Order: sequence, then C-alpha cells, then structure tokens
Amino acid sequence: MNRYDISSIKNILGRKLLCCCAVFVFLAAFCLAASASESGTDLLNIFGNADMNDRIDEADAAYVQGIIDGKSEATKLSDANYDGKIDAADTERINEIIKGEENELTVADSVDRNVTIKMPVASIIALGTYRNEAAKILKAQDMMVGVSSDILEDGYYYPDLADKPAVGTWSAPDSEAIVKLQPDIVITSANLERATKLEESLKPAGIAVLGLDFYRDNIIRSEIRTLGFILNKNEEADKYLQWRSTYDQPIADYVAGLKEEDKPALFMEWGTKNTISEISSYGKGASGDSVCIFTGGRNIAGDMKEFPKLDSEWVLKENPEVIIRCLAQESGKAGWNNTEEAAEVLKSYIEGRPGWSNLDAAKNNRAHLLSTEIAWGPDGIVGVAYYALWLHPGEMDIDPEKIYREYLDQFMGVEYPEGAVLGYPER
Repeated sequence: MNRYDISSIKNILGRKLLCCCAVFVFLAAFCLAASASESGTDLLNIFGNADMNDRIDEADAAYVQGIIDGKSEATKLSDANYDGKIDAADTERINEIIKGEENELTVADSVDRNVTIKMPVASIIALGTYRNEAAKILKAQDMMVGVSSDILEDGYYYPDLADKPAVGTWSAPDSEAIVKLQPDIVITSANLERATKLEESLKPAGIAVLGLDFYRDNIIRSEIRTLGFILNKNEEADKYLQWRSTYDQPIADYVAGLKEEDKPALFMEWGTKNTISEISSYGKGASGDSVCIFTGGRNIAGDMKEFPKLDSEWVLKENPEVIIRCLAQESGKAGWNNTEEAAEVLKSYIEGRPGWSNLDAAKNNRAHLLSTEIAWGPDGIVGVAYYALWLHPGEMDIDPEKIYREYLDQFMGVEYPEGAVLGYPER
C-alpha cells in the first residue's frame, strides 16, 4: 500500500522535494557528506537519508550512486536497507521509500540505536508525557492503543486519551500489558538502559522500541521530523516545526550576533530535595544547558557533568548575573495560581540560602521561577522564550504567554489556564 495518496499533490510535495532537472540531481549526488549534514537540527534520522537533510528524495538515490562510484563519501544514513554495505540495493530501497512502498525502515533513535521497524505503522504506544505530547502534535491519537499511567493521572493535555488502557508507568512499563495490545512500535525515553531492557522484553512479540525524548532542545526538531515520517504524518510535523521556527529563529539570529563576553552568567537549579550543600543543576549536555546555549547565556556549571550537585558556597563564589529556578507543579497544574504565590515562593527560595540575597542576580531582580510544565518538551519553546526574555531583557520582542496560547490552541486543543503564572517575574 502506498504511503501517499497519489492524487494529492499537496501531500506528495509535503514529503518530497522533487528534482526539477537532471543537473540538480547530478550536483546533489556529489555533495560532500560534511556539507550535506549542515541542515542542522531538522535531520531526518532514517536510513536512506544519504545526504543527511530533512527528507528522502531522488537526491539521496543520486548520492548513493556517487558513493558506489567512489565520488562521494558514505554517511551515517546512506546504507538504506541496513545490510552493512552500500550498493544498488540501497538505491532500490530509497526509491521504495520515495514511493511509500517500503516494507521496513531503519531508524537511528536518540540513544544511538539503529532500530528496524515494519511498515506501515498502524498502532503505537507512547510512554510518558513528552512522547504523548509529540504524538498529539502529529495527530496520531487514533493510532495509540495504550498509554502510560501518568497520562491518565494528568489529564490536562490528554482528555482525549482518557479511555486508553494503561500499560504501567513511563519508566517501568508493564511488558505483558503492552504485548496484549500488540502495538507496532513503542516509544520510550532516550535512556539506553531503559530502551534496551524494554526492547528485550518485547522482541519475542515482534514489537519495535524507539528511544526518543522530545524534550532536549538540540534534537527535538529532528525527533519530530523523524516520528512524523515514520507515522506518515509529514504535514503535521511541518506545521509544528514551521510554527516553532517563527519563535526560535529570531532568538537564534539574535544570539548569533552576540560576543561571548556579552552572554550573561546563568545559574540553573532543578529538583525538590536540594539542600545548601547539595543543589541540583544542569551541566554539559543537559537539557537546561542546551537551552542556555541556544538562548545566549553562559552556564556557570557548563563544564561539569550532565547533572552536577553543587553547594551554596560555590554559587556565591560564581555570583551569577541570572538565576532560573525550575520547579515542578502539582499534577494537573500549569503554573502558580497567581503572582502573589509565585513571589512568595521566590522570596523563600532566595532568603532560604544564606548570602544569596547579595548575589547580583538577586540584587538586580534577575532571579526567576520557571514552571517545568513549559520548560521542556514540545511546549518547551515557551520555556525557551522565557530564557531569552530573562537573559536579554528588552532586546527581543517575545511574548511567552502568546506562544503558549497558540500552542495549546493549534496543537493540544485545550484551553489556556487563565491566571496561571508560568514564569516569574515575567520581565
């Protein structure tokens, strides 16, 4: 069965950028792999995307031919049929993918696992809120045969999934319950141990497991693009990514013009069990570090391990210009009830740490609270907006509330939580 409705020109063009002339194809075939990979964060992580951009099309077949002829370098995704060699069979597989006639795809997931899945995919289980959020963006609710229990407990984004059977928690799923529902694929977090363990338990049933996060700012666009391709939801992926670009591109453009010395020193804190001697922060490669870099901040813990434990004295010595305290809300809540509540939380936070009232961030009213509800995940562009607003006050015309209203309306289909405080103080 074809992946596409041939009668729909719009749908065809949504997935394939057809070559207009033979010269274009010829040139595309001989692009260097390094240059081809410069398409950045929209990379389609499907084997067959030989030229490493955001689509699979005739240029990929030409590129593979260039590899066979010894004129182009092999890339991570050029072995389209994933058989360990690059030959004419890969060109054939690419042509099958273009026509929507492939019977399997090999996906490079976010924990560096190469997973082969049978096509077409008709049913899925997404474990955890970020994965379910991504599936809903792609309008794949009808494909979901089960959900993790946290989705049923937190119905704010997912009232339309309330009747789906639960398959355990997102971090400890019930493999037997999953097998009974017989999904084609299960999407779990990008944790190698978790993904491998789940894969081993589901392999006898022929159920593929993908490890995708949908919360790390540096790879979320690629993950949305890749899952959209797998589920034949390319138009939906395009809609979200184009919408997101209207907000993250101006931030990227502004940050590109900053000198390193113009980037404010930022301290980020997360977790609910921190003490004066053990404070959870974001180090190199963590989600917070990624957002800090993207929005033009200088993470004072950026040279440390991914999730370092710091002490208060170290923070006092570093004296950050900006503090962002990420706090989780009660189940079903987007943020604080009002600014008075948020102000009291922030005051208690700063005054509860000896000496912190004398930090530059505190003295200059640049200590902030951020709800984790919008800090990470597909809706994390709202958190990105807050970061940019706080790191560079007055420099960008950006409105986090407007962004969140659009997100909820266009992608989640739920109402905005009027009165909720998502970030404080906002400006």
